[in-house]
Amino acid sequence: MSPMAALRARSLDLGLLVLRVGSAALIWTFHMVRKLADFDHELRAFPDPLGVGHAASFVMALGAEGVCSLLVALGLATRLSSLPIVFTMMMVLVLGARGFEGADVQSAILYALPYVVLVLTGPGRWSLDHRLRDRWDHLGARLAPKAWGLRGDER
Repeated sequence: MSPMAALRARSLDLGLLVLRVGSAALIWTFHMVRKLADFDHELRAFPDPLGVGHAASFVMALGAEGVCSLLVALGLATRLSSLPIVFTMMMVLVLGARGFEGADVQSAILYALPYVVLVLTGPGRWSLDHRLRDRWDHLGARLAPKAWGLRGDER
């Protein structure tokens, strides 16, 4: 690999690391802290766009924004962990389109955007996903034939 190609690869990996950690830090600092500080009120009054109840919707949002953002920051199951965050932010957009006054559409788009990028790009080399790549590949090879109804020799 040429020195310039190596520099580009390192720059890309550093950019993805900053994106993962920065996005998680932002969602925790400006979104999760507020929800956790007003936990009792949020639990009762949280919007219910899926019709599963206010408390269940709140817990799902906490899981998506809290737990999944930490997994993304670590680079663990990054693409899969990014999807619930994107879904949650899309629910905010739906609420905004329905006229819900508490829906901050601009923030939802800004929170969703880096996670959409991570779904498309993956976490980069500086992640747990990269460190566990051989294990993930081995697990995928074992599960893929069963999931697609193939025998081992048909892959």
